Amino acid sequence: MMKKLLSGCSLAMAVMLSAPAAQAVPVDLELILATDTSGSVDGTDFALRRSGVEAAFRSAAVISAIEGGAIGSIAVALWDFGTGVGVAVDWFRISNATEANAFADAVAAAGRLDGGGDGQANMLRQALISVNGNGFEGTRKVVDINSEGVQSGEGCVFNSPDCAAVRGARDAFLAGGGTAVNAIWMNDRDFFGLDASDAVNAFEYGTTSVIGGTGAFQVFAETNADFVSAIQNKLIREITPVPEPATLLLASLGLMGVAFAGRRRSAKA
Repeated sequence: MMKKLLSGCSLAMAVMLSAPAAQAVPVDLELILATDTSGSVDGTDFALRRSGVEAAFRSAAVISAIEGGAIGSIAVALWDFGTGVGVAVDWFRISNATEANAFADAVAAAGRLDGGGDGQANMLRQALISVNGNGFEGTRKVVDINSEGVQSGEGCVFNSPDCAAVRGARDAFLAGGGTAVNAIWMNDRDFFGLDASDAVNAFEYGTTSVIGGTGAFQVFAETNADFVSAIQNKLIREITPVPEPATLLLASLGLMGVAFAGRRRSAKA
């Protein structure tokens, strides 16, 4: 599949030209899987991570989670990002095993956007345009970032967890209709990870600058082998989110009401 490299203007134009006139297709989730393909990610690491995404969408657990949603379908896109943004697999509706495997086939066949810096802020800006013009209407709109470092450029530095450019792009995504920005972080030698010796703590960076929104979360994979299971578990969590506390409270009150009514009927009998 030919990869499309899109600037902010060209992506906006592509959305306007390709958006169907018909009503948007309802789905449980619109999900962008955004993979860091900057210069620090070598070919072996890239291939292993790509195969992890492919395997996840072939797994029975992920397919079951998709089919078990209120609508029973999701829309997902796979992006690569460095300095620019590359659409590896464009928006794809999945509602059953056949469609999930077709998406996995497309992932396996997709090329790579190479080089440049780690442009997380630019990617999030593109994501806002895309989720609001892709022909789908998701109950939730989520970006899932996979990276092994801090944003490059736009005033951000490799050894600081505070990046105003990414924070601003994240906040704009959420204010513009996005539900959450999640992350799966990878270890990068002594630069980025969870060790005390790392220049930046991955979770501190994520909490400070990247993740946000309803139910937002982040996970860490120490090795590429860890990534395979981590991405599958993360997808299941994103597809089937835990109910919000208010929802749980209402459900509990409803059950209490049923029980109380039952006791009253028993007393009258």
